[in-house]
Amino acid sequence: MTASGAGAPVPRLAARDMWFSHGERAVLSGMSVRVEPGEVVGVLGPNGCGKTTLIRLITGSLRPDAGRIEVDGADLSALSPGERARLVAAVPQDPVAPAGFTVAELVMMGRNPHLGLLQAEGEEDRAAAASAMERAGLSEMAHRPVGRLSGGERQRVFFAMALCQRAPVLLLDEPTSNLDLAAQASVMSLAREACADRGGAVLLAMHDLTLAAQWCDRLVLIESGAARAAGPPAEVLTPGAVREVYGTEVVVAPHPRGGGPVVLHDGGRVLARGRAPR
Repeated sequence: MTASGAGAPVPRLAARDMWFSHGERAVLSGMSVRVEPGEVVGVLGPNGCGKTTLIRLITGSLRPDAGRIEVDGADLSALSPGERARLVAAVPQDPVAPAGFTVAELVMMGRNPHLGLLQAEGEEDRAAAASAMERAGLSEMAHRPVGRLSGGERQRVFFAMALCQRAPVLLLDEPTSNLDLAAQASVMSLAREACADRGGAVLLAMHDLTLAAQWCDRLVLIESGAARAAGPPAEVLTPGAVREVYGTEVVVAPHPRGGGPVVLHDGGRVLARGRAPR
Protein backbone atom coordinates (compact mmCIF):
# COMPACT_ATOMS: atom_id res chain seq x y z
CA MET A 1 0.00 0.00 0.00
CA THR A 2 1.30 3.48 -0.83
CA ALA A 3 0.23 6.90 0.35
CA SER A 4 -2.11 8.57 -2.11
CA GLY A 5 -0.02 10.56 -4.54
CA ALA A 6 3.11 10.25 -2.41
CA GLY A 7 4.60 7.06 -3.80
CA ALA A 8 5.93 6.11 -0.35
CA PRO A 9 4.89 3.12 1.77
CA VAL A 10 2.18 3.84 4.32
CA PRO A 11 3.31 3.34 7.93
CA ARG A 12 1.53 0.58 9.78
CA LEU A 13 0.85 3.10 12.56
CA ALA A 14 1.04 6.88 12.29
CA ALA A 15 0.05 9.41 14.94
CA ARG A 16 0.32 12.80 13.31
CA ASP A 17 0.56 16.19 15.06
CA MET A 18 -1.20 15.07 18.26
CA TRP A 19 -2.38 17.69 20.74
CA PHE A 20 -3.96 16.90 24.09
CA SER A 21 -4.55 18.90 27.27
CA HIS A 22 -5.82 18.22 30.78
CA GLY A 23 -7.67 21.43 31.48
CA GLU A 24 -5.16 24.21 30.86
CA ARG A 25 -2.13 21.90 31.10
CA ALA A 26 -0.78 20.80 27.72
CA VAL A 27 0.25 17.12 27.80
CA LEU A 28 1.03 16.58 24.11
CA SER A 29 2.02 19.47 21.88
CA GLY A 30 2.22 18.46 18.23
CA MET A 31 3.54 14.96 18.97
CA SER A 32 4.06 12.71 15.95
CA VAL A 33 5.27 9.12 15.74
CA ARG A 34 5.21 6.43 13.08
CA VAL A 35 5.85 2.68 13.16
CA GLU A 36 6.61 0.77 9.98
CA PRO A 37 5.60 -2.86 9.34
CA GLY A 38 7.92 -5.21 11.21
CA GLU A 39 9.25 -2.47 13.48
CA VAL A 40 9.48 -1.99 17.26
CA VAL A 41 9.52 1.67 18.31
CA GLY A 42 10.13 2.74 21.89
CA VAL A 43 8.78 5.97 23.37
CA LEU A 44 10.96 7.29 26.21
CA GLY A 45 10.80 10.21 28.57
CA PRO A 46 10.39 11.17 32.24
CA ASN A 47 7.19 10.78 34.22
CA GLY A 48 4.46 13.12 33.01
CA CYS A 49 5.98 13.70 29.57
CA GLY A 50 2.98 12.20 27.72
CA LYS A 51 4.00 8.57 26.99
CA THR A 52 0.91 6.94 28.50
CA THR A 53 -1.34 9.67 27.10
CA LEU A 54 -0.08 8.89 23.60
CA ILE A 55 -0.88 5.18 24.11
CA ARG A 56 -4.38 6.00 25.37
CA LEU A 57 -5.06 8.28 22.42
CA ILE A 58 -4.16 5.52 19.98
CA THR A 59 -6.38 2.99 21.76
CA GLY A 60 -9.28 5.45 21.75
CA SER A 61 -9.69 5.68 25.52
CA LEU A 62 -8.83 9.38 25.18
CA ARG A 63 -9.76 11.75 22.36
CA PRO A 64 -7.14 14.18 21.04
CA ASP A 65 -7.75 17.91 20.89
CA ALA A 66 -6.23 17.79 17.42
CA GLY A 67 -4.31 15.35 15.24
CA ARG A 68 -4.89 12.17 13.29
CA ILE A 69 -4.16 8.51 14.04
CA GLU A 70 -3.93 6.00 11.20
CA VAL A 71 -3.37 2.26 10.87
CA ASP A 72 -2.43 1.25 7.33
CA GLY A 73 -3.72 4.64 6.20
CA ALA A 74 -7.18 4.22 7.82
CA ASP A 75 -8.31 7.03 10.12
CA LEU A 76 -9.06 5.35 13.46
CA SER A 77 -11.49 8.09 14.49
CA ALA A 78 -13.81 6.98 11.69
CA LEU A 79 -13.99 3.38 12.93
CA SER A 80 -16.27 1.71 15.46
CA PRO A 81 -14.72 0.44 18.72
CA GLY A 82 -14.90 -3.12 17.38
CA GLU A 83 -13.19 -2.20 14.12
CA ARG A 84 -10.53 -0.31 16.04
CA ALA A 85 -9.92 -3.28 18.36
CA ARG A 86 -9.29 -5.52 15.36
CA LEU A 87 -6.46 -3.18 14.33
CA VAL A 88 -4.95 -2.17 17.69
CA ALA A 89 -4.25 -4.32 20.77
CA ALA A 90 -2.87 -2.82 23.97
CA VAL A 91 -1.41 -3.88 27.29
CA PRO A 92 -1.89 -1.04 29.80
CA GLN A 93 0.40 -0.19 32.67
CA ASP A 94 -0.62 -2.09 35.85
CA PRO A 95 -3.67 -3.83 34.31
CA VAL A 96 -6.42 -4.92 36.71
CA ALA A 97 -7.71 -8.47 36.26
CA PRO A 98 -11.48 -9.02 36.57
CA ALA A 99 -12.44 -11.20 39.50
CA GLY A 100 -13.12 -14.90 38.97
CA PHE A 101 -11.42 -15.38 35.61
CA THR A 102 -8.90 -18.09 34.88
CA VAL A 103 -5.83 -17.46 32.74
CA ALA A 104 -7.39 -19.22 29.75
CA GLU A 105 -10.66 -17.28 30.07
CA LEU A 106 -8.92 -13.92 30.24
CA VAL A 107 -6.64 -14.70 27.30
CA MET A 108 -9.69 -15.80 25.26
CA MET A 109 -11.18 -12.34 25.79
CA GLY A 110 -8.65 -11.20 23.21
CA ARG A 111 -10.87 -12.82 20.58
CA ASN A 112 -13.92 -10.67 21.45
CA PRO A 113 -13.33 -8.12 18.64
CA HIS A 114 -13.53 -10.99 16.12
CA LEU A 115 -16.80 -12.44 17.43
CA GLY A 116 -20.35 -11.33 16.77
CA LEU A 117 -22.93 -10.66 19.47
CA LEU A 118 -23.45 -13.86 21.51
CA GLN A 119 -21.20 -15.77 19.08
CA ALA A 120 -19.32 -18.65 20.70
CA GLU A 121 -15.60 -19.14 20.20
CA GLY A 122 -14.64 -21.45 17.35
CA GLU A 123 -11.66 -23.64 16.64
CA GLU A 124 -9.66 -20.72 15.23
CA ASP A 125 -10.26 -18.72 18.41
CA ARG A 126 -9.25 -21.60 20.67
CA ALA A 127 -6.11 -22.17 18.61
CA ALA A 128 -5.22 -18.47 18.85
CA ALA A 129 -5.63 -18.52 22.63
CA ALA A 130 -3.59 -21.71 23.02
CA SER A 131 -0.81 -20.29 20.85
CA ALA A 132 -0.73 -17.01 22.80
CA MET A 133 -0.52 -18.82 26.14
CA GLU A 134 2.24 -21.07 24.89
CA ARG A 135 4.28 -18.15 23.57
CA ALA A 136 3.86 -16.29 26.88
CA GLY A 137 4.80 -19.35 28.92
CA LEU A 138 1.35 -19.72 30.47
CA SER A 139 0.15 -23.09 29.16
CA GLU A 140 0.71 -24.90 32.47
CA MET A 141 -1.29 -22.32 34.43
CA ALA A 142 -4.20 -22.03 31.98
CA HIS A 143 -6.78 -23.02 34.61
CA ARG A 144 -5.38 -21.02 37.51
CA PRO A 145 -7.39 -18.01 38.75
CA VAL A 146 -5.77 -14.80 37.58
CA GLY A 147 -6.29 -13.26 41.01
CA ARG A 148 -3.85 -15.76 42.54
CA LEU A 149 -0.98 -14.91 40.21
CA SER A 150 1.98 -12.69 40.96
CA GLY A 151 2.18 -9.24 39.41
CA GLY A 152 4.64 -10.43 36.79
CA GLU A 153 2.51 -13.44 35.91
CA ARG A 154 -0.58 -11.24 35.51
CA GLN A 155 1.40 -8.96 33.22
CA ARG A 156 2.18 -11.94 30.99
CA VAL A 157 -1.51 -12.94 30.96
CA PHE A 158 -2.53 -9.53 29.63
CA PHE A 159 0.30 -9.71 27.10
CA ALA A 160 -1.02 -13.08 25.94
CA MET A 161 -4.53 -11.64 25.65
CA ALA A 162 -3.17 -8.91 23.38
CA LEU A 163 -1.33 -11.50 21.27
CA CYS A 164 -4.55 -13.51 21.04
CA GLN A 165 -6.25 -10.43 19.59
CA ARG A 166 -3.95 -10.72 16.56
CA ALA A 167 -4.16 -7.04 15.69
CA PRO A 168 -1.52 -5.62 13.34
CA VAL A 169 -0.57 -2.94 15.92
CA LEU A 170 0.48 -3.78 19.48
CA LEU A 171 0.81 -1.07 22.14
CA LEU A 172 2.70 -1.78 25.36
CA ASP A 173 2.79 0.64 28.30
CA GLU A 174 5.72 -0.19 30.61
CA PRO A 175 5.56 -3.89 29.64
CA THR A 176 8.53 -4.95 31.80
CA SER A 177 7.89 -2.92 34.96
CA ASN A 178 6.85 -5.90 37.16
CA LEU A 179 9.06 -8.55 35.60
CA ASP A 180 12.32 -10.15 36.65
CA LEU A 181 15.34 -10.15 34.37
CA ALA A 182 14.49 -13.37 32.49
CA ALA A 183 10.83 -12.39 32.08
CA GLN A 184 11.83 -8.98 30.72
CA ALA A 185 13.83 -10.62 27.95
CA SER A 186 10.95 -13.02 27.26
CA VAL A 187 8.39 -10.23 26.91
CA MET A 188 10.63 -8.12 24.68
CA SER A 189 11.34 -11.18 22.55
CA LEU A 190 7.59 -11.73 22.21
CA ALA A 191 7.21 -8.12 21.11
CA ARG A 192 9.73 -8.72 18.35
CA GLU A 193 7.92 -11.92 17.35
CA ALA A 194 4.68 -9.93 17.11
CA CYS A 195 6.41 -7.76 14.51
CA ALA A 196 7.45 -10.80 12.52
CA ASP A 197 3.86 -12.05 12.45
CA ARG A 198 2.13 -10.61 9.39
CA GLY A 199 4.35 -7.52 9.40
CA GLY A 200 3.02 -6.30 12.72
CA ALA A 201 4.15 -3.11 14.45
CA VAL A 202 4.87 -2.51 18.13
CA LEU A 203 4.89 0.83 19.94
CA LEU A 204 5.97 0.67 23.57
CA ALA A 205 6.45 3.22 26.34
CA MET A 206 9.36 2.50 28.67
CA HIS A 207 11.53 3.97 31.42
CA ASP A 208 14.47 1.57 31.02
CA LEU A 209 16.64 3.29 28.43
CA THR A 210 19.16 0.47 28.05
CA LEU A 211 16.50 -2.23 27.66
CA ALA A 212 14.68 -0.13 25.07
CA ALA A 213 17.93 0.42 23.18
CA GLN A 214 18.62 -3.31 23.07
CA TRP A 215 15.23 -4.33 21.67
CA CYS A 216 13.85 -1.38 19.69
CA ASP A 217 14.59 -0.50 16.09
CA ARG A 218 13.98 3.19 16.72
CA LEU A 219 13.42 5.39 19.76
CA VAL A 220 11.42 8.59 20.29
CA LEU A 221 12.54 10.75 23.20
CA ILE A 222 9.71 12.97 24.50
CA GLU A 223 10.18 16.24 26.32
CA SER A 224 7.19 18.36 27.42
CA GLY A 225 4.79 16.51 25.12
CA ALA A 226 6.82 16.76 21.92
CA ALA A 227 9.53 14.67 20.29
CA ARG A 228 12.98 15.84 21.39
CA ALA A 229 14.78 13.27 19.23
CA ALA A 230 13.85 10.28 17.08
CA GLY A 231 15.90 7.67 15.27
CA PRO A 232 18.14 4.67 15.91
CA PRO A 233 18.98 4.15 19.61
CA ALA A 234 22.63 5.22 19.28
CA GLU A 235 21.57 8.52 17.69
CA VAL A 236 18.84 9.29 20.25
CA LEU A 237 20.46 8.24 23.54
CA THR A 238 23.34 10.68 23.65
CA PRO A 239 24.60 12.11 26.95
CA GLY A 240 23.46 15.59 25.92
CA ALA A 241 19.93 14.54 24.98
CA VAL A 242 19.47 12.48 28.15
CA ARG A 243 20.84 15.34 30.27
CA GLU A 244 18.42 17.85 28.77
CA VAL A 245 15.34 15.62 29.00
CA TYR A 246 15.94 13.83 32.32
CA GLY A 247 18.05 16.39 34.15
CA THR A 248 20.79 13.97 35.13
CA GLU A 249 24.31 13.24 33.95
CA VAL A 250 24.82 9.86 32.30
CA VAL A 251 27.53 7.82 30.67
CA VAL A 252 26.53 6.18 27.37
CA ALA A 253 28.68 3.22 26.35
CA PRO A 254 28.41 0.61 23.58
CA HIS A 255 27.01 -2.75 24.62
CA PRO A 256 29.88 -5.26 24.93
CA ARG A 257 28.11 -7.72 22.64
CA GLY A 258 26.83 -5.20 20.14
CA GLY A 259 23.35 -3.82 19.83
CA GLY A 260 22.04 -0.65 21.41
CA PRO A 261 23.90 1.64 23.82
CA VAL A 262 24.09 1.14 27.58
CA VAL A 263 23.04 4.16 29.67
CA LEU A 264 24.51 4.51 33.18
CA HIS A 265 24.19 7.19 35.84
CA ASP A 266 27.34 9.31 36.16
CA GLY A 267 27.96 9.36 39.90
CA GLY A 268 24.41 10.31 40.79
CA ARG A 269 24.65 13.92 39.59
CA VAL A 270 21.13 15.33 39.23
CA LEU A 271 20.49 18.63 37.49
CA ALA A 272 17.50 20.87 37.03
CA ARG A 273 15.63 19.23 34.15
CA GLY A 274 16.39 20.79 30.82
CA ARG A 275 19.46 22.67 32.09
CA ALA A 276 23.06 21.90 31.26
CA PRO A 277 25.63 21.75 34.07
CA ARG A 278 27.76 24.81 34.72
